[in-house]
Amino acid sequence: MIYTVELNFSDPAREAEWSAWYETYLQQLVTLPGLTTAQRFRAVEKGAQHWEYLALYSIASLDVYASEAYRRIGGGGNASLRFKNALSRRRNVYAGIDRMPEVAGEGRVLLCEDASGGFDLPNVLFTPLEAAAGRQKAGATELDGEPTHRALAVTAAASVDRRGLTRKGGLAVYAPITKRYVQR
Repeated sequence: MIYTVELNFSDPAREAEWSAWYETYLQQLVTLPGLTTAQRFRAVEKGAQHWEYLALYSIASLDVYASEAYRRIGGGGNASLRFKNALSRRRNVYAGIDRMPEVAGEGRVLLCEDASGGFDLPNVLFTPLEAAAGRQKAGATELDGEPTHRALAVTAAASVDRRGLTRKGGLAVYAPITKRYVQR
């Protein structure tokens, strides 16, 4: 499964501090049993979709969020409390991808909001995603459970640019801002 966290951060004066904190937090998360990858992304074109930031995690099950290890590192929003007033977010867990692939510097994540099968684009394979849990508390984390169906693809920046995908309605395009952290 993948755990998606879509975020907006409304305090430009603290954005660099928040990003530095988040990078350290990703490194802590992949030490947890059941959470195997973590990577952050930023919208290629600010304002083109509702969420400016995206974090994608590979998880074995929701049990990771109920673990004492997760709570110890501040999981469920406790670690980010000092940024709470500047954060808005939507969190969900999806079946359809067991392990999120690495997205390198010139790679892009395409995330469909309303097209559960993705879009028909040559040489771009969308994977349908289905919410694996509805709106609920999963251990220390609140899941929004929406949207229930989406699609995700990884492609090259040149393909996004050539096709003008940042302007396609219902499609969010993200570039990596961290490396992919992997559990060792």
